[in-house]
Amino acid sequence: MKTKLVVCFLAFYICNVQSQYKYSSFNSHQSIKQAINVSSDVIKARTLDFEKKAEQKPLMFHQVKIKIGELNRLSNNVVSYVEKLQKEVDSQRILYELLDEDHYQKVLFTPLGHLTSKGKKLKIKIDSLHNYSAKINIHRLTHLDDFIENNFNTKADFYEDETQINYFDHRFYDKTNYGIMMAMNYLLLDVKTFQLLYFGTVMSY
Repeated sequence: MKTKLVVCFLAFYICNVQSQYKYSSFNSHQSIKQAINVSSDVIKARTLDFEKKAEQKPLMFHQVKIKIGELNRLSNNVVSYVEKLQKEVDSQRILYELLDEDHYQKVLFTPLGHLTSKGKKLKIKIDSLHNYSAKINIHRLTHLDDFIENNFNTKADFYEDETQINYFDHRFYDKTNYGIMMAMNYLLLDVKTFQLLYFGTVMSY
């Protein structure tokens, strides 16, 4: 009888822990998606505001308006492609562990650890954003430079536990379905964050 009670208790405990983990995972996913959505709304509002300023004072703001337009275009290219990849792998199926363990990993990485065709397309879009972001940071502001190099430089080397790894292995270090899903979300948030950082910079001049 005691053995049955212990087994029942352990079964209940394990189920409870799993439920709490899934609840926590769901909350983390929802929180970052909400942050991404809020950032998108702020970017839209600031873009419209700057376009109005450019109309009122074209000599002062026209060139900056062009830079912001191109930054938004390249940023949206990354965002659109990531969101396209995300739609291929339903987040609900990840959160409730309904996919093969390496399902999401196969979207970006080959069995040998190289980038797939989709991974290479993502790299091209990030490279374009990196190159243009560095170009428009004409005052070489440290906080912008650091953000660009740490988040968009796919040629950089990173270190995990004293081991040198490349950009994609660093960004997608956790190659579980949940880990890659969250890394995709953080990439989206990084893109939005840089747009907001640049807006804040140009509006301060």
